[in-house]
Amino acid sequence: MNAESSPSRLKLISYLTLFLSIAFGIVGQLLMKHTMSNKSEGLFTWTFIQQLVLALSVYSLGIVNWIFALRTVKLSIAYPLSSLNYVGILFGSYYFFDEKITLIRVVGVVLIFLGVLLVALPIKNSQIQKGVS
Repeated sequence: MNAESSPSRLKLISYLTLFLSIAFGIVGQLLMKHTMSNKSEGLFTWTFIQQLVLALSVYSLGIVNWIFALRTVKLSIAYPLSSLNYVGILFGSYYFFDEKITLIRVVGVVLIFLGVLLVALPIKNSQIQKGVS
């Protein structure tokens, strides 16, 4: 491996870790909802505790990946990208919990996604200087 490919490889791994963090966060939240939705069983049964530990473990994996991603990804990029959780939760709650997706929610998620895109797209210094001048 040469010296030029090392920084780009590290950046790729960091972004993969960031997206893993987002995925684990989404799955962890959906598992927590699933755990708390089991109305037939009381709290603090062995099944409940197992499901809650699984949900919290998956969510914790998201936090660990988040910490690793922040080693090289700028916080001003990573934090807005974490808003993709809203998109995943919207579709996950529709698919797994039969929650309704209304037009206003779709518009809201599209706006969030467009905002994330605007923040995540690289802007060269020359473009910024032209806008300021």
